[in-house]
Amino acid sequence: MNNKNLFEDKADDYESWFEENQSIFESEVNALKAVFPYGGTRIEIGAGTGLFAKELGINIGVEPSIKMSQKAKEKGLNIINAAAEDMPIPDKTFDVALMVTVDCFLMSIETAFTEVHRILKDDGFFVIAFIDKATPLGMKYEENRGSSKYYSSANFHSASDIKHYLEESGFSIVQAKQTIFSLENTLQRVKNGLGEGVFAVIKAKK
Repeated sequence: MNNKNLFEDKADDYESWFEENQSIFESEVNALKAVFPYGGTRIEIGAGTGLFAKELGINIGVEPSIKMSQKAKEKGLNIINAAAEDMPIPDKTFDVALMVTVDCFLMSIETAFTEVHRILKDDGFFVIAFIDKATPLGMKYEENRGSSKYYSSANFHSASDIKHYLEESGFSIVQAKQTIFSLENTLQRVKNGLGEGVFAVIKAKK
């Protein structure tokens, strides 16, 4: 992952943002739950402080930031301190892998997606959520990226970018959902497809 220490001094701020914007967080969780396969062995890559993993019943995560990992462990997660591009995990270990807004911080998205493919069992699922830069809000994120304490060094992707990288890594697209059409802290709808909501979710199959 890019900027390994990016969140070392922002772990508390990161959690505070979600606490202050609970309805946005709930909307994002709802979009993930709309496609997330339950059962089997599951892992979150770039688990952060474990907020999404906790909501989705995931108890294993990969996270390079020590401070973020500590918060995730407090929520009951077993954390592997590693980068998405080089995970010390045997081939075909998991049934489901989750990645939430991590793509924009990766050193190599191609390498990371290939690693996800490697650690998934045959017919396993990769659920990825990302900031879709081709949406109206995504364009604002891109425009204001330089002044953001979280995204100043981020490399946002469009839905077509993510689809391309998934397919190049051996995945097939199964389902897509989207949410967050405004930054108002209100519960927002989850819609099929991509291109409108800045929080985009793709479910792909190995």
